[in-house]
Amino acid sequence: MDLLNMHPFVKMLMFLLILIAAGIADSQLLIAILLILFIAAVKMQFKVFWTTLRRARWFFFSIFLIYAFGTPGELVPHFPVSVAPSFEGLHLALLQISRLLIALAALNILLVTTKKDELMLALYILLQPLKYVGLDVERFSVRLLLTLNYVDEVAVSGKANFSFRHFNDIHSELEAIPMVDIVYFEKKHFNSIDKVVMVLMLFVLGVMIAMRFL
Repeated sequence: MDLLNMHPFVKMLMFLLILIAAGIADSQLLIAILLILFIAAVKMQFKVFWTTLRRARWFFFSIFLIYAFGTPGELVPHFPVSVAPSFEGLHLALLQISRLLIALAALNILLVTTKKDELMLALYILLQPLKYVGLDVERFSVRLLLTLNYVDEVAVSGKANFSFRHFNDIHSELEAIPMVDIVYFEKKHFNSIDKVVMVLMLFVLGVMIAMRFL
């Protein structure tokens, strides 16, 4: 499957479907999804993916501790300290970490195979139904695009590592930008592969819903 030539909206739907599947899959299916995405992410851009995992290592460790030691159940025997993890907690910890790894791998593949303006186009199409409940989709998309541009400028400049204090700078920059500026999204048509993939995704989603409730 050529992800580079696929419509960005279809790739966004695939990403969301993977997240849904990871949330409801059992242990065996979860491991299979994780292995497939890991191989794909490593093959596409190993350095970036490895850097993402390395930066999230303490977050994974925190999740492991919370679930392993905070979930009631049968305690692991012969643990060297007085506080021991439970078998149920270890199982839940591994499940949650696997789901997070799947999300990171899928996001890495999406970002590697999709340009920033294509991501904005996909998000714009995805949010279109929300305009009927009052969301200004055009304004939201433009502000998000400008925010991403600002983050890129901060990263490229090398002045400092990006932190939460930069969000105030982002807000100031956005408020200073005249709203008469126009942002263009390149219109892309759905090809035959896109249509086939969308039909397959609808089928897979229907199967997952049926398995979940039946």
